[in-house]
Amino acid sequence: MADQSDNNKTELSAVTEHEKYLLYSRTAIINVLLDLSKRPDIITAYFNGGREYLLTAVLTVLPERDLVVLDYGADEKQNRRMLAADRIVCVTKHDNISIKFSCEELQRARFQERQAFAARLPETLFRLQRREFFRVSTPVFNPLKCVIPNEEHAALELNIADISVGGIGLADPYCRFAPEPGTVLRECQIDLAEFGTLSCDLLVRNSYLQSQHDGGKLRRIGCAFVNLPLDKNAILQRYIHRIQIEQKAIKRE
Repeated sequence: MADQSDNNKTELSAVTEHEKYLLYSRTAIINVLLDLSKRPDIITAYFNGGREYLLTAVLTVLPERDLVVLDYGADEKQNRRMLAADRIVCVTKHDNISIKFSCEELQRARFQERQAFAARLPETLFRLQRREFFRVSTPVFNPLKCVIPNEEHAALELNIADISVGGIGLADPYCRFAPEPGTVLRECQIDLAEFGTLSCDLLVRNSYLQSQHDGGKLRRIGCAFVNLPLDKNAILQRYIHRIQIEQKAIKRE
């Protein structure tokens, strides 16, 4: 049984300050659930307002039927109570990423000749990196670009070395640009391929020279997004999630 104090921790409505980490894309939600099913992590399913919980796991996802299938619990009485609940909130960690989603209309099902739960796919899914500014490296070939407007000269185009929901790391191999930390770069443009162009303001956090293997120098510039709207943050999350999936696929080859 869970303590009453767990209630706020398990309610998705209690994470409004992290709303930017909510996934709304059906495809993105299915991909996260599929990842959970490939290497089943223990999921704590809270119900009855967080006063009770059951340990389960994602067994499979059936997009064509709009269903997610969860493992059946060991205690039948507890299983029946969860089946009778209006809503359950599932909480887990996968690759050090916190994940939460809610399920409604839980039903009995069978999966590979054993008892299981089935529920409609969640409409939203909360996915929070362990570190707020956890960055992923961008592709080396056909690199991601950031176009920085310049009132005095032509716009400057720099490669993006890494990206997160918090900001980007820029690489300037020709050391043409050396902004002071604290500088705000207005109306920058980042082309996220099929996800569209992200227009944003960037706050320069750091700027330094980095030695290269050939003895040359490279300027690295770390920037944070300034007041990025929720809709743009959602687009950024979808792009980052796709990059992570592609990088995992390459490692498995």
